[in-house]
Amino acid sequence: MFAAIFISNFSLQAVLRHEPDLRKRAVALVDPALPKPVIIQLTSAARSYSVCEGLTASQAMARCAELLIKTRSLAEEESATEVLLQTAYAFSPNIESTAPGVCTLELKGLPFQSNSDAAEQWAGKILEVLAQFYIEAKIGFAATPELALLAARAASSILVLQSENPDSDSHVARVESFPVLSLEPTPEIREILRRWGIRTVGEFLALGKDAAAERLGPAVVELFNRISPDSPRPLKLVAPPDEFAEQIDFEHEIETTEPLLFVIRRFVEQLSRRLELIYLVVAEFHLRLGLSSGEKHERLFKIPSPTGNVDILFRMLQTHLETVRTDSPITSLRLAAKSAKPEAQQFGIFESTLRDPNQFAETLARLTALVGSENIGAPELVASHKPDSFRMAVPEFGSQTKRDIYTALTRAVQRAQSESTGLQLRRFRPALASHIEFRDNAPSLLRSPVFIGPIVKTRGPFFSSGNWWDAARWAREEWDVETSDGSLFRIFRSSDGCFVEGVYD
Repeated sequence: MFAAIFISNFSLQAVLRHEPDLRKRAVALVDPALPKPVIIQLTSAARSYSVCEGLTASQAMARCAELLIKTRSLAEEESATEVLLQTAYAFSPNIESTAPGVCTLELKGLPFQSNSDAAEQWAGKILEVLAQFYIEAKIGFAATPELALLAARAASSILVLQSENPDSDSHVARVESFPVLSLEPTPEIREILRRWGIRTVGEFLALGKDAAAERLGPAVVELFNRISPDSPRPLKLVAPPDEFAEQIDFEHEIETTEPLLFVIRRFVEQLSRRLELIYLVVAEFHLRLGLSSGEKHERLFKIPSPTGNVDILFRMLQTHLETVRTDSPITSLRLAAKSAKPEAQQFGIFESTLRDPNQFAETLARLTALVGSENIGAPELVASHKPDSFRMAVPEFGSQTKRDIYTALTRAVQRAQSESTGLQLRRFRPALASHIEFRDNAPSLLRSPVFIGPIVKTRGPFFSSGNWWDAARWAREEWDVETSDGSLFRIFRSSDGCFVEGVYD
């Protein structure tokens, strides 16, 4: 047994999925890729105004002044297809991407193959999930994939095809009662059948396969095979994409944050629901903004503690976008999510850790927006001999657990304490400006805030320099000295003068 999920007006639904309020209004879709852009799909409200396929936009608006014209978007159709396949895969592992807006499922191994009531309940759950993503679909059940698709197209919501006479249930029918046009014959065959008075599939079957092929040619054989329950074809099984993404091409350029945040909020809700369907949460977000100048603004957001909470995820994106300045308006948006399993970890009773890593990351982002990225973070040494040379590094929330980080830091401190030998230098921050007298290029007298008097012993000088190739070059001459009162100091001379750097304990 097979089931087919059919999304009518797929291209139009893909465009209106992010504007669900327009589904009840008069909306028509045009394809700009056609040589003559005409209406290809429209809502029922637009059809009530005598608007139909094949009209140009101006002709359609002459019939309905309130008609909204939308442009077909392949990017949004791609996202809708991902939603369809991922939803179907959550209910059956054997799925086929049959056509745009059509997904066929093989029900092999499922317990309700011979129970139409159970099949309808199962199909109802699929429709409920798709409705959460603003997709209206229909589902048909039959013995072959082709018959299942015919049932889905003819269904009001759910339809089961049976070879025997159906009972009184309105959800059960026979293929003989379908109109012959549902088989999608060629225009030539359609016109001949109309002249012969053939209106239903049952009347078409009464012609006989061999007799019809003799009169109408080999093309009619395919129509008979399509409705034959004895010739099922194997499905071309596919796996849904691992990436979860939502994207949109804006009809009008966006220059302010408010409309952009409105769309992003809806994207976050959609992605969170899609991951929740397969019991996963968001670990990373990849944001890409397309600009009218042709440039792109891209940013990767790593979620410190993977979550499916919409408010937390949206605030992280909002904080960043409030500081973004682009040189041209925004024309497209793409938001992709990387999935992860929810974290479940119990910490020790005396272990200190962040209560809410996501809130901590949000606070860092807001501080970064206020003072700049170069002025916030954790100090990190750089590969340089220049004293106090460091940079501010933003905390990284990797796959390593907090328990592992705590253990690694504790061991590093213990190792440093066990390996430290000799005197300890207690540095003055900043270094103390001093006056030093030299005799034979060696310091002999020190006048500083911590000591005034002669120097009795010296060790040095020790030279260090760097950045000789630019204006930020530096050079230092250092000495370790002993004063007349027995104190040990580190002193140095540079282009800025003489200083006492610290005292040895």
